[in-house]
Amino acid sequence: MRLLRLVAAVMVVLLAGCGGDGETETKATQRPPETGALQVNLPGEAAPEAAGFLLSHARGYFPEAKIHVWFVAPSHAARPPMYVEQELVDAAMIHEPQLLLAREQGKPLVAFGSVVPNPTMAMIWLKGSGIDSIADLKGKTIAIPGIRFQKYFLEAVLARADLTLADVKLKSVSYFPESELIKGRADAIFGGSMNTEGRRLEARGLDPVVTPVTKLGVPGYDELVFVARRDRYAEEPELFKRLVRGTVRGNASVGEWPGIAAKAIGKAEKTKIPPAPTLAGVKEMASRLSYSGQIDEARLQRLINWMYAEGMIKRRWPASAMLANPGG
Repeated sequence: MRLLRLVAAVMVVLLAGCGGDGETETKATQRPPETGALQVNLPGEAAPEAAGFLLSHARGYFPEAKIHVWFVAPSHAARPPMYVEQELVDAAMIHEPQLLLAREQGKPLVAFGSVVPNPTMAMIWLKGSGIDSIADLKGKTIAIPGIRFQKYFLEAVLARADLTLADVKLKSVSYFPESELIKGRADAIFGGSMNTEGRRLEARGLDPVVTPVTKLGVPGYDELVFVARRDRYAEEPELFKRLVRGTVRGNASVGEWPGIAAKAIGKAEKTKIPPAPTLAGVKEMASRLSYSGQIDEARLQRLINWMYAEGMIKRRWPASAMLANPGG
């Protein structure tokens, strides 16, 4: 099993088209997983939502929690659940709705910690674009990152304005959807956030209009949670708990060390995003990161109920079935 995980670690580095920290990727290929070690997938591009995790990595909080952590970024933000299922990584940060859809597909994943406890996802368009409401999106082009739940959520948002997906043009963009607005290839983006895409648009001298999904009829949920295979978690539950504790320590330190967190994001991203919008996004996220790591089970159940009522999932799962430690 350990040998298989070593091979898997090499494979996921090769699969990661948008790499993580180069040093950690080298470690992933040179040393096999061992007791006290976990490989973790970022949720997509390195961004302010992962600031606490990356700060913990940069400042050595994980070794102090008696865990060795290295990370990689996926080639597409939709792939981390697959990487975890196939044991290419031990754990991943994903959006909570992604977990529900993964379980619908039979993936044996469970969540074991909260990273960002509230939604950051939003609808974004530019001031002066002639768009003042969701209804004005009829006939417009909307760029989305291409994660399946985001399309479902967009459909629900449009329905509140008596629109359907057929009334708009969708453009799937793996990363950096704000570039579609900048270059005039889209009229709006859905799935981004103020602290990432919004700040980058501002840095280009543009004026984004950002409407959080919770103001568009979507219930609250954890924007990012840690997930693992249920059987893998059961092998070393304390190790996964150390990952959460180390991340929570980083989350609580972002407000004190925003510059270090922003530099860690820039180093992991490797796409030469200007540092100013990243730093602004990190400062904005500092108070929005989870300081406990606990997942709100009752709120998760409300999300499940809503997604079931909207036809996004076929089974009204009990929230406890999604958690590694229900009630804890």
